[in-house]
Amino acid sequence: MAYIQSFEGQNWLLPLSIKDIIPKDHICFLVENFVNSLDFSKFDEEYDGVGAPAYHPRISLKILIQGMLSKVRSSRKLAAASRENLVFMYLGEKTKPNFRTIARFRMNNASFVKEAFKKTVELAASYNLIDLSLICVDGTFIKANASKKRTIKREVFDILDKAVERMIEEDIALDKLEEEMYGDSEENLTGMDRKDMKRIVDEYKKCQDKKKIEEIHKRVKKELDCDPNQKKLSLTDPESRMMTNKKRNVEPSYNAQFSVDAKHQIILANDVCQDGHDANQLIPQIENIEENIGKLPKGTKIGADCSYSSGNNFQFLEKKKLEGYIPSRAQAQELNGKEQTLNHDMYEYDWDTDEIILDGVRLQFHKHSIRKDGKEVLLYKTKDWSIRRQVPALFRERLRMKTKMQTAEAKEIYNRRKIVVEPPIGDIKENLGFREFLLRGMNSVKTELNLVSIAHNLKKVWIKKKEVGMRTTFSKMLIKSDGICC
Repeated sequence: MAYIQSFEGQNWLLPLSIKDIIPKDHICFLVENFVNSLDFSKFDEEYDGVGAPAYHPRISLKILIQGMLSKVRSSRKLAAASRENLVFMYLGEKTKPNFRTIARFRMNNASFVKEAFKKTVELAASYNLIDLSLICVDGTFIKANASKKRTIKREVFDILDKAVERMIEEDIALDKLEEEMYGDSEENLTGMDRKDMKRIVDEYKKCQDKKKIEEIHKRVKKELDCDPNQKKLSLTDPESRMMTNKKRNVEPSYNAQFSVDAKHQIILANDVCQDGHDANQLIPQIENIEENIGKLPKGTKIGADCSYSSGNNFQFLEKKKLEGYIPSRAQAQELNGKEQTLNHDMYEYDWDTDEIILDGVRLQFHKHSIRKDGKEVLLYKTKDWSIRRQVPALFRERLRMKTKMQTAEAKEIYNRRKIVVEPPIGDIKENLGFREFLLRGMNSVKTELNLVSIAHNLKKVWIKKKEVGMRTTFSKMLIKSDGICC
């Protein structure tokens, strides 16, 4: 066996164009033509006038999208790739933007990136890759750019609140403030362990700059005031929330939502929220879909898991004449082949007499009320008050959905949902390596999610259509219309 002949130290004679080195079917050509087809007139007006020349925004956007596809997301690594990687050098148009340029574009152009995502949906529709007969919705927790160790409990923050304000106003050093709070004791008057309190104070110490301490303090205070039920917040990213992932670890995270079509798994809409559950996210997702592709046709099927089961969602779908397929948690246990341990909506209802039937006993409507947790309920009872039952105010909508989910068609759609919306989430997390946000704050993480959704959609289009010679035709593909009919 011999070694392959190599030519160490020999001069290279490269082609005149980097483009000739890149494989002709490389996805970067789709990225290039897609970005070049976008409207950058807003930036032309912004950069018009005196001042140093700026990098064209299309360069940063091309680099960011290709970075998502190549699992290179850090602005510093993207800047390095623009100097070292042929694909990134080609998309960079012989410029070498530094990491600050890339980071600023990503941070300051959330609305433009969102519009670019909508264009990927139009692009897919123009190639007949979208079928609106079935749309599936699901959410997944994505870790925030924050350590679970750098968190603060509400009661600790309440103690520090006045102390930090005093430090800022009276210019007291943190060391002195800590000594005043504790003296030589291990516990202060509140019973708070000194070690825990010292850890929080140390976090403030790391900032050095008192203006930065004040900024962090105000951000945490704002989030605690906005969300009275929140017991713990991250000091690094106060807008994230403590969520329990599938490994049962509690860590600062965001809830990412995706709506996917059933034909080629194109992401039609996405969003990020702070809720640790999905029940309140179906309506915003439907509204986002219609913002992106126009009003949904009557009878469009909407599939989701039991976490979206709520009377408000069912009522919304009925009013819009959309066919929802969403099981209750009790039905989901049965559909997933698990032991049924829940008994939600386990009663009969006489639609003619407006009576609830429990074990053969009929209960009549008594009154409408609001519980301490804010939920609206209806009270049904027997005439002698011996049996009573509270039901959700929209229990009729829930019963209609429950009846529908008992049909063979509904069970088939529920099973299909798993192979429609879950693979794109897996693609984003595993293939594109998007398991943690790099940016902080709601607006920034929404931009990141739009970028990875752009990458996913472009990859889907590329896979399905690369055999038709797109390299010369993609620049003409985008359609401009008020809605999309598929």
